[in-house]
Amino acid sequence: MKNLLIFFCFLLLSCSQTKDAIKVQYTPSSGVKLLSSSVFDDIEIIPLHGEMMPVLKPWCSMIVQNDTYYISSDIVHLFDMNGKYLKSIGTNGRGPREFMYISNTTIEENGDISVYSSPEGLMFHYSPQGKFLGTTDYKSKAVALAIANGFKYHFFGNGRSPAFQLFVADNQDKVIGSYWPSSPVQNLIISPVFSEYNDTLILCPPYGGEVYKLFDGNVEVSYTFDFGAYKFPDEYFQGANRGLNYLMNNKVAIKNMFFENQKYAFLQVLISDSGNNSERMLYGILEKATSTWEWHYMNDDDFMSHYNLKFIDDSYVYFMAEPELMKEAGLADRFPILNTLSINDGMVILKCKK
Repeated sequence: MKNLLIFFCFLLLSCSQTKDAIKVQYTPSSGVKLLSSSVFDDIEIIPLHGEMMPVLKPWCSMIVQNDTYYISSDIVHLFDMNGKYLKSIGTNGRGPREFMYISNTTIEENGDISVYSSPEGLMFHYSPQGKFLGTTDYKSKAVALAIANGFKYHFFGNGRSPAFQLFVADNQDKVIGSYWPSSPVQNLIISPVFSEYNDTLILCPPYGGEVYKLFDGNVEVSYTFDFGAYKFPDEYFQGANRGLNYLMNNKVAIKNMFFENQKYAFLQVLISDSGNNSERMLYGILEKATSTWEWHYMNDDDFMSHYNLKFIDDSYVYFMAEPELMKEAGLADRFPILNTLSINDGMVILKCKK
């Protein structure tokens, strides 16, 4: 058994090898050009509407499941497939049964909703109707936590020592392996993103070029990207107490979303250059049949640089955007429904067939 554990840990540690980096091409683009890409066959605009509509924040995330849009902002908001607001689940705050921050949202097979909040290290459980069912206490207080196929993946990125670590635990919460990437990070200020592809869990850390594949407790590099001058500076990884102010003095590429399915992979990256006071969104689209990445480099005032990529499944890619900005981009002729919306109508979902 001991030899098996040593072999397992060797597999985890051997994953630090990097694949040939995919060179990123910074070609000026626009949200209009992105939506006109050959990747998308058809686009449907779905306005979010209803009584007591919640205000959605730019950094919200989304899961499409059970014919429902689950949009996580400060709490979890549910909409039907026509965009009608159904209800909100959870309570934001510091009191009993309240959470401070949503790190991850999981929709269970039976429809239950689980919300993990990293400040408390608690997973909050709710029924599909929104009834509070209880909490699970993860005393480790990981920055992010995901559960897939009986394994729990605890991601740490703001601890002191070790600074960045991924623990793999079984369904009894027994740690069976751990993983350190080549560049540890002190006081990471941005959480990683977990997504799923078939039976595989994908980990997209915000820094560095790698995207990782997590399967049956194993970790391996799935993709490696070369962002050129836009990267976390080497000095950031070598000292303690590196924070937002330090990064604002450098050109930085922050990976904030990655999705994959049988045909495509989508990468979303925030490119920041404080010297030029500019911030741009970069989209990479891989059509796996061709092994060629298509890059779209948005200006910071483009409508696709605000709410952006949210989710991908086997049939659709989902974005969110503000209708007023889409009208300013000249898309009202293409999508007449935008003419019926005002600045007070909130967000729309772009359901893009591929």
